Amino acid sequence: MVTIKDVAKAANVSTATVSRVINQSDSVLPETVKRIETVMAQLGYKITDNRRLNINQGQDTIGLIVSRFNSPFYGLLTQGVEKIAKRHGRKLIVASGNYDLDCEEDALKFMLSKGCRNIVMHSKAMTDDMLIRYAKQVSGLILINRCVSEIESQCVWLDNCAGTYLATKHLIEEGHRKIAYLSCEMEVDDKVERLNGYQKALAEGGIEFNPDWVEEVPFGEIGGTVAATNLLNKGLPVTALVSFNDFYAAAAMQVFKEHGIDIPNRLSIVGFDDVLPQCYFSPKLTTIRNPIESMAINAARLCLGEMNHPILNAFYPLLIKRDSVHKI
Repeated sequence: MVTIKDVAKAANVSTATVSRVINQSDSVLPETVKRIETVMAQLGYKITDNRRLNINQGQDTIGLIVSRFNSPFYGLLTQGVEKIAKRHGRKLIVASGNYDLDCEEDALKFMLSKGCRNIVMHSKAMTDDMLIRYAKQVSGLILINRCVSEIESQCVWLDNCAGTYLATKHLIEEGHRKIAYLSCEMEVDDKVERLNGYQKALAEGGIEFNPDWVEEVPFGEIGGTVAATNLLNKGLPVTALVSFNDFYAAAAMQVFKEHGIDIPNRLSIVGFDDVLPQCYFSPKLTTIRNPIESMAINAARLCLGEMNHPILNAFYPLLIKRDSVHKI
């Protein structure tokens, strides 16, 4: 009797790949599907019992892949997608990619294996080529918070460069010339775009870029603590800083206050995202608002083919002025 192992060996693929073809998964390249089906026919392999998924399986779901679960940012993202899922009577399946290429692809393959063909994905690790390949196979796959030019119509993104440009320009307009930037050490597209915005504003303001004033630190509150400590060890040579996100800003502010640094009179700070309650901050944080929930709503609508209203692909940030910036 011919088995899946026999088919896999003859087609020079894994048994998992054969299984995905049997279950009509879209995660297998068309040429591979054709090769495996040809081998099945040649060997006389028969699909029996309930191995093949029901063709309608997954049509009552919408998938969401986030990068982390433990963040208010992803809570707002999930909330936005869930609103549209409920409107369409869909169940929401959520998985985490954990900023890891293999984890992201595994999460995507898992949803596809369950027959889910409408997926909103926050991917920061998979390559453009990988995402292009999947997006071309699955028209209901929408990327959020990332723009890949070849599949731009399946992307919803924020102009990150504009965000840090606004933050830095605001500080310059308030008289600051020595401005630090707290960046993340992880190689994600946001990192490059936000650093570009900071540098663009400096250049327009006639301020020379100083790499010693850029702190690349780990994600999470620890990053803000490390960055603040590093700047203090350098003698705090700046009067202001722009933070990659509000988490960094919150942790950094705490360290500065513990060392007697008056905010904003000695040091002005601008955050990014506007996802943390202001009870976390004293003084209240001036920040860049990232409309993540609105982006998620649009991504979910696009994912489900909802065309009764115009759907935005590109979103722009907004400067929210509060109390953490002082004019000098």
